[in-house]
Amino acid sequence: MEVLLRMNLKNAVERVLHVPGNYSGGILEMTLVIDCALQADYVKIMAADIAATLRSHSEIFRNVRLNLLYWESDEKFENHVIPISFLQMSNFFETYSVVQMEKALDELSAKLKLLHARSKLIIVLAGENILIRDREEVKRNMYPFLGKKSLFLCQNDPEMKWRKGEEL
Repeated sequence: MEVLLRMNLKNAVERVLHVPGNYSGGILEMTLVIDCALQADYVKIMAADIAATLRSHSEIFRNVRLNLLYWESDEKFENHVIPISFLQMSNFFETYSVVQMEKALDELSAKLKLLHARSKLIIVLAGENILIRDREEVKRNMYPFLGKKSLFLCQNDPEMKWRKGEEL
């Protein structure tokens, strides 16, 4: 991960955690969503870099309840609860398989609202373009909390910046 991307990640995470009413101390619960259309090598590197960046940035990330959500299709999501340090182990993603199916942010946002609303930080590693079928439904799902807690990084983003869920 390049230096600019790490700096943007740290700044974006700080903004999310300091949203009024979001994180007030204790064990942090966060969710990392991985679009299964991404190549395995990219996922391994990015997940390890995200974990390393966060763990070196703040003491808060040394003891995190991490929900790793594989986003395979609109109907299929696979959730794993793991320690954040597992992301830095190269053999952790050996069972990861690439699934090239069309999927939309509509279904992901509904799933996050239903099952991951407790997470104080949601990071989404997505493909180059995120399909949105119904923008109003996405806004309803992201409002009032998920949009402020979510950070999106699209692969090959030319600006190399983390976008907040509110901006989609």
